[in-house]
Amino acid sequence: MVAAQNLWLHDMLLKSFLKNGFSNVKGSKSYELTDLQLLFLTPELAKNFIDFTSNPLYRTQFFTLEVSMIHKLAAEIAKSVGDEPFNLIDIWCGDGLKAVEFIKALNSVSSKPIKLQYCPINASQYLTDLAISNVKKASLPNVVSYRAFLSSCDGRVLRDIGKSLRTKEFTKNISLLLGGVIACYEINSYLFELSRDFKKGDVLVMGNGIRIGERLVEIDKYKSKGFHNWLKHLMLSLGFSEEDIDFDARFGNSRVEFVYKIKSNTSRKIDGKIIEFKKGDEFVVAALYKYYAEEFEKFCGLYFSKSDVVTDKDNGYALVTCVK
Repeated sequence: MVAAQNLWLHDMLLKSFLKNGFSNVKGSKSYELTDLQLLFLTPELAKNFIDFTSNPLYRTQFFTLEVSMIHKLAAEIAKSVGDEPFNLIDIWCGDGLKAVEFIKALNSVSSKPIKLQYCPINASQYLTDLAISNVKKASLPNVVSYRAFLSSCDGRVLRDIGKSLRTKEFTKNISLLLGGVIACYEINSYLFELSRDFKKGDVLVMGNGIRIGERLVEIDKYKSKGFHNWLKHLMLSLGFSEEDIDFDARFGNSRVEFVYKIKSNTSRKIDGKIIEFKKGDEFVVAALYKYYAEEFEKFCGLYFSKSDVVTDKDNGYALVTCVK
């Protein structure tokens, strides 16, 4: 089963970058594999992400700080959420523990906890199952049902999921986009697609690091082993070994790009064709956009009637609450 799954993933990845084609960078070919779902398509890849989230590089900002801000701002968020039963849509859900903290925070400031349906969304069934398991373990009495979805989490696809969740019992949608996920997308186009089928009173809560000063600085922190130990598994799924590749991070195309360069000439077979890779050819396996607080305010203002951008004391992280 595992061998068949790995073969499927190998072929799918190869087909993906062949479909995308390549660009020329200083005489070498550059292939792009930055579709976020590719990092979650097997249980092994999903588990690698969970391992990454325990790294202090991620944990300090994207869990500890974010959760503390959610609890601190719970009363304000609760005002936006209102008192109607709702679907809690956890986009790129991870292990579901931040959703647990979000629900606890709302419950702590509510005279009567609001009934909700928990709806984790991810490209990985391993993670949606894990998220539901962790929410159930938390024994939150107002979580009365669960609906999970496997999805690429593209804004257009999420619109259809949001529509399908509305029932007489749950007419309202509260969406979570936490853990810096929005940095993996071009924010304007993503929010445009995501928000188009939001109804009046629907809420989006986002958590993301924010840029102060120059946009493209401090590249060294992205070259850490923490990122490499997570992202390398995409290259291993393509059939490369760690000895075949060199990891690097750089600024390019107005974003941070995580790159693997091929160290020597090699080839791969797909659909009966031999694909040649030369020394210096590269794969861009992930990308992060850096946003200023005022950019969140600007783009949220385009698609929502109300948005609150609150930063931490160091102005390095923002929790954004948007109401349609």
